[in-house]
Amino acid sequence: MDDSLEQEVHAWIADDPDPLTAAQLQQWLDSGNESELRASFNGFLQFGTAGLRGPIRPGPSGMNRAVVGRAASGIAAYMKERNLSSVVIGRDARYGSEDFTFETAEIMSGAGMKVYVLPRPLPTPVLAFATNELLCDVGIMVTWRTL
Repeated sequence: MDDSLEQEVHAWIADDPDPLTAAQLQQWLDSGNESELRASFNGFLQFGTAGLRGPIRPGPSGMNRAVVGRAASGIAAYMKERNLSSVVIGRDARYGSEDFTFETAEIMSGAGMKVYVLPRPLPTPVLAFATNELLCDVGIMVTWRTL
């Protein structure tokens, strides 16, 4: 394993808000599991037509609390630049979606946004309806894809 990958993994572990994903990365480092580390550090997830989506895994190439938190911070900054102040957040029923929803809500609230969280997993059209009904500036649907 090259030094740059190892340094990148150590830096990620130091900043990871989730002790479980940090521990997984450390385990892969300790066991020399370069293939899993390379899969986790194969670039950053990109926004596409379906939003920010990827498999759940540690590192910048997967959906995890650190990546979701960075995305939420970016959306909050975008909202502030445009004087937008309210957001409604929905989620699907996939594993991790509830955690990602609350991570997003905490960051949005901390950024001064008025935040509404839908009460349970619901279909995306319900989020669109809620965004309009609650007169929110932004709607965020938490979902991810499986491999």
